[in-house]
Amino acid sequence: MSEKKEGVDRFSSYQYGEGVTGIGQVVEFTCPIGATEFVRNLLKSIRTIPITGRVNVAHGTYGRNTRYDVTQHKYAGGGYPGNGGFYEVLEIKNPPDGRWGIVIYEDLSPSGGTFTEWETLQDALNAYERYCNARTGELAKIPGFKRIVLCGELTPWFYAIGNELLVGDYAFPDGLQDDAVFRFGRQFVVFDSDGVPSIKTCMGTRFVKRFYEAYYSSRDSEYEYYRLVYWDDGSVWDEHHSGNMPRPLEEKELWIVEAIQQFKQMLAGKNTEFTINFTNGNKFVGKLVQPESRACAEGRYLITLKVKGKKQKDGFVDFKPTSELPDIVQYVTEQCARNGKEIERLEIKECKTERGGKKWSGVFFSPSK
Repeated sequence: MSEKKEGVDRFSSYQYGEGVTGIGQVVEFTCPIGATEFVRNLLKSIRTIPITGRVNVAHGTYGRNTRYDVTQHKYAGGGYPGNGGFYEVLEIKNPPDGRWGIVIYEDLSPSGGTFTEWETLQDALNAYERYCNARTGELAKIPGFKRIVLCGELTPWFYAIGNELLVGDYAFPDGLQDDAVFRFGRQFVVFDSDGVPSIKTCMGTRFVKRFYEAYYSSRDSEYEYYRLVYWDDGSVWDEHHSGNMPRPLEEKELWIVEAIQQFKQMLAGKNTEFTINFTNGNKFVGKLVQPESRACAEGRYLITLKVKGKKQKDGFVDFKPTSELPDIVQYVTEQCARNGKEIERLEIKECKTERGGKKWSGVFFSPSK
């Protein structure tokens, strides 16, 4: 057997470990099963090991490596007790493949990291002080907000190192292994803590060996082995702590995936209804029904309005939709409510829309171009 082949076989399965170099540098490593003590002893004879990465971004007393040209403009520690969480304003000066380079990245909760994109660096700096205590819905109201990405346990693309591949918003997790069941790209039915299922795509699996010390139990201390399965939405299934085991999506359930895609198209305003045909002749029909009066385009509207205790009147209303008030009916209702008026009748008689103005497309807000 050749030396190369022997080396490949030795690493067909492996485990994670951690050791310290001769001057105290902590190093994570992977090695063949059972070789952790050998590697730890070897590390003691090494002074330092350079970490691959162009930039080391400071996180308190620690750092985070990246292969991109990143400037950290703001940083604050925080997060849930004992976690050492943080949030920071980053400017990635050489974002690849059209990715956005102004972000606020945070890891403040047990559910993992999140980053938001901002139109300009100044927008991100202005949002920085409000960011820590803001909810997702409130973030969208801060000027300059573009979108939010939930990372969970996955690494955001701007912290990729070495030759790690970028998959969407994430760096493909380093050290993921093959598994007979949880294979990269395979779809699964995954259950949350309440038992509610959803369909997710597997990004890979990591096998963990952890020493269990039985301080408060009659159980002997021992090693435990379990999987961490990474999903495309940034979440992770922990075989050691999670409940229902994910199961592969069956062929007969593929219509669910198609229905979800069609539903997303409907939400985006691309269609108003769709039909999924089953082999047994049954049909699944999804349809969006909106009152015709719910005009949602920017423009000038002629309306007939009857307020309780007042005479009915006709008049013009200039309207521009927002995420809070996406149509003319909600807008007029809100204006009347602010003045303590109760609407008995509201009718749109005609309208002149603004060409290229704002509009509401499906359930998502589309700003003017």
